[in-house]
Amino acid sequence: MYSRRPMLFTLYTILAGALVLGSWQMVLARSQPQTISPFLYPPYYGRSSEESIFDHSAPNYSLSDNKIITYAGEVLNKICPAPAPLGTPPPNGICDQGFGSYWSYQLGIYLWYNGHDGIDYGLSYRPLLAAADSDQVVYAGWYNPQDHSANLGIFVRLRHLNGYHTWYGHMSAIAVQSCPTIGCADIQRGDVIGISGSTGNSSGPHLHFRVTNPQNRAVDPYGWIGPGDSPWPHNQRESLWVQYPDISGYPRNVYPSGDPLPTPTTPPTGILVDDLDARFDQIPENCWTIVYTSSANSHNGRMLTTRPTTGGADTCRARWKLPPGSDAGTYAIYVRIPGVRATSRGAMYAILHSGETDTVVVNQAVFPNLNVPDGWVYIGKYAFDGTSLEYVQLGNRTQDMSAEADSLELAADAVRFVPLAPGTPPPSRTPTISPTPTITLTPTITRTPTITRTPTETRTPTITRTPTVSRTPTVTPSMRPSDTRWPTRTPSITKTPIPSDTRVPTRTLTPSRTPTPSRTSTVTQTFTPSRTPTPSRTPTVTRTFTPT
Repeated sequence: MYSRRPMLFTLYTILAGALVLGSWQMVLARSQPQTISPFLYPPYYGRSSEESIFDHSAPNYSLSDNKIITYAGEVLNKICPAPAPLGTPPPNGICDQGFGSYWSYQLGIYLWYNGHDGIDYGLSYRPLLAAADSDQVVYAGWYNPQDHSANLGIFVRLRHLNGYHTWYGHMSAIAVQSCPTIGCADIQRGDVIGISGSTGNSSGPHLHFRVTNPQNRAVDPYGWIGPGDSPWPHNQRESLWVQYPDISGYPRNVYPSGDPLPTPTTPPTGILVDDLDARFDQIPENCWTIVYTSSANSHNGRMLTTRPTTGGADTCRARWKLPPGSDAGTYAIYVRIPGVRATSRGAMYAILHSGETDTVVVNQAVFPNLNVPDGWVYIGKYAFDGTSLEYVQLGNRTQDMSAEADSLELAADAVRFVPLAPGTPPPSRTPTISPTPTITLTPTITRTPTITRTPTETRTPTITRTPTVSRTPTVTPSMRPSDTRWPTRTPSITKTPIPSDTRVPTRTLTPSRTPTPSRTSTVTQTFTPSRTPTPSRTPTVTRTFTPT
């Protein structure tokens, strides 16, 4: 009699083998990231410097492994290895500079830092650009409005068409708004999304640039060129850059450098409305305090101030109105931050246009500065219909911390409406944004390290320099019909790179808030010697360079 057992046994064996093979294929698929086409472009104009790298060992801000692994596979150890590898030995035989910074024998410099999940670029209050086309602004605002030293501070998170996200941390002003769903925005690569800064857990002005894959894992956008696979299993091997950013501000870097993006020319003045203009009003009337200054510190030598409030609704508002009958189209908006009395870190500007309301946040306390000497801060481009009541509004409700709001002042001065495409319908490049963006106080970011090491204190010499800067915007009689954003003008500042084995820590430029009777502002630079690292969870060390 014919038996089915051998046939059934064979069938079961084949099925079991297929299941095992399928399981292994799934494991391999998860462990080996798929090939991704390059899609990123430089997130800034001109050049900068590489300040901190992505740690392929464990980019989770844990210092417990005592090592950094670069994208080329070099292992940097907290304790100098014995025997020492080939290359340049560290000064005094010490591989640990403190705060997660270890010595690179290949480059002959200390690299920052253990557990870092992104790339830090040395950018001091300069325009930041969308690194790729984006169909959603996932978040734009303070990481925590009631803790300005937390995490990324003011940051923007963009979703891209391939499911990757880019994060732009420690900003001083934003020019885009959060929106809730995929497809709610149409931001093109190169669009200005805000200005760099030093908010949050930061030791000096820079951009923390973070890339996460569709599985929400941080990855190195430069890929992996070391032997074998990256120790960080979620990282792709390929570079995600179509064009590398220019990091030639310092001669020795881990990553390759590319050509700089050209900086746009100074924008035209456009339609200027100040607090003396008939198109300006206060609600309620006279709720702001008038302050007279020199012409260098405010437009026409007059500004307004009030105390910020952090709860409830606005009780005092200032409005700068677009003149009735203005051409319909897209306008770039600039707000003037006075050189004195403006100490709010969470000023909220509302732009009412074409029946919609969008809101951005600006850290007034850091403007003007050397890279924004006239105090004109770009806050985005918006479509106006030219017929309805349209205006920019600054209310006294801010995102300042409640504990310090009573000691701060909110300042109002002037606004510029710069036509980008006068007389034409809004171009498709204009983001479609939610009228009432939701700002979540606690986005999911758990990558902030806790560092308790205390460095040896050294005396810090104070160096005072007085640059000559003009705080009066250049008035250009003609309008430029273009759909290109005009970022805040960046003056040419010449600095000489320091070719040494030790990085020069960030110089924090603190603009003087004392009224001056002339056009010369006094800026105090505090220089911290290179052997005294700044205790910060995001230690950023800026090398000196010449921007383009």
